[in-house]
Amino acid sequence: MSRLIALMVVACVAIPMAALAAAPAEEAVQGLYEGVRTDAAGAHKFEARVAACGKGEFKVFLREQAGEGKVNKAELDGKTAGDAVAFQGKVGEDNWSATYADGAIKGDCGKAGKLEMKRVERPNPALGVKPPQGAILLLDAKNFQEMNVGKTKDGKEQEWKVLEDGGVLIPKGGMNTKRRLEGSFKLHVEFKIPFVPAGRSQGRGNSGVYLPNGDEIQVLDSFGMTTYLGGGCGGLYKYKDPDVFDTFSLASLPPLVWQAYDVEYTVTKKDGKPAGKPTVTVYHNGIKIHDKFQLERDAKPGGFSFQDHGNPVQYRNIWVLPIEEK
Repeated sequence: MSRLIALMVVACVAIPMAALAAAPAEEAVQGLYEGVRTDAAGAHKFEARVAACGKGEFKVFLREQAGEGKVNKAELDGKTAGDAVAFQGKVGEDNWSATYADGAIKGDCGKAGKLEMKRVERPNPALGVKPPQGAILLLDAKNFQEMNVGKTKDGKEQEWKVLEDGGVLIPKGGMNTKRRLEGSFKLHVEFKIPFVPAGRSQGRGNSGVYLPNGDEIQVLDSFGMTTYLGGGCGGLYKYKDPDVFDTFSLASLPPLVWQAYDVEYTVTKKDGKPAGKPTVTVYHNGIKIHDKFQLERDAKPGGFSFQDHGNPVQYRNIWVLPIEEK
């Protein structure tokens, strides 16, 4: 009798467990997508960003070039259901619906036709750029002598934590350069933002690159998420968004992917000393996001600081090339 009961219990448990399918990992669903919407007029190429929002939920932002500088936009909400993710949203008068499976999203757009898109990983030419002749290597996986870090509770210097792909975890309290610069330079910084899908605004992998005059270029997961003025990735903190900006920074890549800043910092000197406010041209993943923009603070001698905001942001391949006055 007890054996029969046991077999019945096993049978009852086994059936629903077999029916349950594994949900796709959020980090596998998020990312850049490229696709085609097909209607009576033909095929229309578009780009989409799928941003993870935590608890199996997502936002999809679609952009389709419509000619004459116009852009058609659509936004869908996604939610994990079993082994797939279902997306839906109202775009104009049409109800759009789609489903994710195995790296692709397919669906129906009502009168706007059908859509199909696939997740893509574009090569980033801004990564792995070697320091040119005359440049100073500030940080890589083996060289830390140019950086200062804080002390531990027992007064010892913190140990550097180097991860598998050469990323250096931002130390508690941040890090700053020992070397100080007075003039113009070119700065290269590579960084990786952690995956914090449930975070919002400033809670998604927060850090920052401080320039010698004290202005900050923000580091944050802005892949499909909004925040305040200058608070997104590539923003000049609290006063200017990137020039390539449309709700979020279009130069941003998803978290867990290496990104890069290339900064051209120009200082005017008077009697051999910094004078006035410096200007910056900034490239984010090779895309220009600030063009000879005048910063808020005056130029002054100083180094670089990299902010610890309690998030496991990684840095690597940081170098600076001083530019001599002509």
